[in-house]
Amino acid sequence: MKEQHTEQMENRQDFGGRLAALRRAAGLSQQLADQLFVTRQAVSRWEQNRTQPDLATLQQLTAALGCSLDELVGGLDADAAFRRRCASWQKATCLAFRLALAVQLGLFVLGAVRGQMEWVLLPVLLFLCGGSLHPLLAVMTSSGDYTMLAGYDPDAAYDRKKLETLVRAMDLWVQVTNLGISLVAVPIGFATSEAGFTVLIVAQVIGLLGAIGCVQYKYGRNLVTAYPGLTAAGQAGKQQTRDIQSQQMKPLIWWSGLFLAQFFLGFFCVGVFHIPNNSPGAVAQLATTLPGVCLGVAFLLIQTGRAKRMAARGERWRMNKSGAALLLGAVALMALQLLAATFMQGGGSW
Repeated sequence: MKEQHTEQMENRQDFGGRLAALRRAAGLSQQLADQLFVTRQAVSRWEQNRTQPDLATLQQLTAALGCSLDELVGGLDADAAFRRRCASWQKATCLAFRLALAVQLGLFVLGAVRGQMEWVLLPVLLFLCGGSLHPLLAVMTSSGDYTMLAGYDPDAAYDRKKLETLVRAMDLWVQVTNLGISLVAVPIGFATSEAGFTVLIVAQVIGLLGAIGCVQYKYGRNLVTAYPGLTAAGQAGKQQTRDIQSQQMKPLIWWSGLFLAQFFLGFFCVGVFHIPNNSPGAVAQLATTLPGVCLGVAFLLIQTGRAKRMAARGERWRMNKSGAALLLGAVALMALQLLAATFMQGGGSW
């Protein structure tokens, strides 16, 4: 009987299936978890291919199940679980994208029929801020070319599986967030709430930034394996790779603080000083906000590249005059934005 179970198990190409078959063949259930000093939920996650045990636990498993290590893991397709996850995420992403697009088209038609320009513009903005990212990210994963990804470093060598996982997860989370905001917009659109437009745009921006941040935190670590041409071979190269990444975080933190200040200042000015969307005050806000954002992006790109080169030489990144000038320029534009909001508050429409 055990030989029959073993033969069936060997035809399975996933670790969880083999483990479950061997456990049943050995007549073990809760006893397996007790012998390994782990929870029953841990064993269940192994059998569902959600997690995998380490090498020491694998050796304990073979002793408890009375099998060899080759019977348990030999001949496994190492990429099978990765491909299944990618296929599952791709299916969910496409579904969320299509549903969100259908809802946004409905909102566009509703706004056009009612002659409400804000509700014609809203679905367009929702698509541009969320749905439009899906084709670009899908092309990246299908082609394997990630050079268009924000933050991609041509001097770095990446773990391709981790990079693909990051992009697929980002696409999924962004589309799910986009679908959620679009569904929330439906009842607000029928209620014709004047404040609904602003609330939805703020929710979309915060939701997308939050989704991208969570994905980056969960899947964006240890993507870079080396910097060919910048790092030495062996252990020194690995240490230098870590140094480069840690040094690049410093200008990133400066830029993050600047961007958050710009983001909240914009909504503060619009909300506190009651600036209508179609007014000279709104134009003044855009005229001062966009150049400041561009200065911040220029600071980020220039200083992260500088930090990389300095770390490769064994130096520590410090703010230089050009970086300080870019930050001061962005701060000056923020002050000008606040002054413009003060003098043009409550201004009428065109």
